[in-house]
Amino acid sequence: MKDKPIIGLTSNLYEVEGIESTIIYLQYSEAVKKAGGIPIIFPLGDEDIAKVWISMVDGVLLTGGIDVHPKFYGEEPSENLGVTDERLDKSDLAVIKEARKQKKPLFGICRGSHLINVALGGTLHQHLDDEDPIRNLDHLTDVERPETVHEITVEKDTRFHEILKKDKAKVNSFHHQGVKKLGGGLRCAAKAEDGLIEAFEGKAEPIIGTQFHPEELSEHDFSMERLLKYFVSMCK
Repeated sequence: MKDKPIIGLTSNLYEVEGIESTIIYLQYSEAVKKAGGIPIIFPLGDEDIAKVWISMVDGVLLTGGIDVHPKFYGEEPSENLGVTDERLDKSDLAVIKEARKQKKPLFGICRGSHLINVALGGTLHQHLDDEDPIRNLDHLTDVERPETVHEITVEKDTRFHEILKKDKAKVNSFHHQGVKKLGGGLRCAAKAEDGLIEAFEGKAEPIIGTQFHPEELSEHDFSMERLLKYFVSMCK
């Protein structure tokens, strides 16, 4: 077990039976274990706590969850903005800042990818259905989580393409927000059919971000399993 990298997983805040709770979906930690890592969960923290957390782990997986408050990318809230929690945003952004400072790999999934993008100076679509013209894909679906619903085009000459080993991939989709302007030091790695960025990677930093959920797809799609194993290998 000593040669397995330790991966920190961010969590969400939800009420469970009226009690505010730290929550993480089991599939994230199970996927990390299957990919060869040892997961530990980060509850709500701050900059000082983030320094300790990051010194303890070899990489960070930022999980999906609630919306990122637009104040962190210089916008006023849209009327269709979902649930936000500035405490959670500040905690997660502190984790990203410290991970970059200590040069630890980052993998952001859904909300996690949004946070990485915002931390690097990018912006988000607060609600995709507010777009003009209306997008021709339904990104917020209610199908089973492992079920794929649309295709992405993987950008050639990216590490992402080298990992997936394919030009196209079918992905799941459970989001109403998305990357609008990419943050500095990031490049697009995959797009949906309507042009929405579905994956990005760091140009020089060890960063991966996906709008879709590879942790749910990896049991049935070897390319998604390779993606998770690649991240864990980055952390060794």
